[in-house]
Amino acid sequence: MSLSFAKPTTRTIIRTLIPIGTALLAFVVTGFLLLAGGFDPLEAYGLILQGSVGGVREGGETLVRTTSLLLTGLAVGFAFRCRVWNIGAEGQLYFGAIGAVVIALTVVGQIPVFGVIIAIIFAMIFGAGWAAIAGVLKSRLGVNEIIVTVMLNFIAILFVDFLVHGALKAPGFEPQTALIPLTSQLPILIEGTRLHAGFLVAIAAAVLIYLILFKTKTGFSLRATGVNPKASGYAGINVKRSILLTLLISGAVAGIAGACLVQGVNDRLLVGISPGYGFIAIIIALLGREHPLGITFVAIFFGALMSGANLMYQTMGIPVAIAETLQAMVLIFALVGEFFARWKFKEAPK
Repeated sequence: MSLSFAKPTTRTIIRTLIPIGTALLAFVVTGFLLLAGGFDPLEAYGLILQGSVGGVREGGETLVRTTSLLLTGLAVGFAFRCRVWNIGAEGQLYFGAIGAVVIALTVVGQIPVFGVIIAIIFAMIFGAGWAAIAGVLKSRLGVNEIIVTVMLNFIAILFVDFLVHGALKAPGFEPQTALIPLTSQLPILIEGTRLHAGFLVAIAAAVLIYLILFKTKTGFSLRATGVNPKASGYAGINVKRSILLTLLISGAVAGIAGACLVQGVNDRLLVGISPGYGFIAIIIALLGREHPLGITFVAIFFGALMSGANLMYQTMGIPVAIAETLQAMVLIFALVGEFFARWKFKEAPK
């Protein structure tokens, strides 16, 4: 009996190097775009590095952005891992923000104890409830969840716009709510920065998602349903329940991201509270291979890009959209690299 370890080892090495190689290629291609625009790419990248980890304040700002990216990335990654295509994390984030601010401005003001936790719980409920619409339509009527969740994104964003211009608008000219009570605001972790306790919540969520997916029978059932719904049904798994539960958990995690923006960053609900975290989360989930650990590292990387791009703009006048271009380049090269890896190791017919 002979054993060969060469092929699995080569496959592992290549699949490990793909994210690194794709990131480097993305930086090179984006560098040429900067050169074409008359900018020095090395100076630009140096400013991104300085603006993201150049000091305590810069590092804190990176982790603030990482918090929202990680939570939405986990929400999308969890659903994708279970083969439920939740593209609605942005809308679920917005509804989570609504839940947090409504409870903070009403009930929590009267019950100051555990105000932060209560607001987060309601954000989870609102986020899960918004995702449940797609879950019910998918599980009961077979409606494509991609279409539903995409449309729900726009409804949620416009609904927040409606609220801050109307029912929840604070006195004044700005379309925003009143400040939430201090008892509902997430505490700052490092003095002199905006880094709040939501970052710890995001890390805890990553650990919890990992445990649910890979260490529980429920997680196994959810993943099995995604891989083969018919076989799972024959095995006694309730397929409809699994689809709905997947979207409920995914929506709840995205809702926490909305709570962190309301309770830790802005301390109120306002128009455009998210710069597209729920959409960027799709890229993060794919690059992180739908695994909590991978998603965590990619979220930190993207958080650094978004944070550092501001200094690049202030110093060189380069639009911060170049960071979005870089993110898109990373995804494109990652998909190409993944295709190459699968083609390279595809079993040839005997």
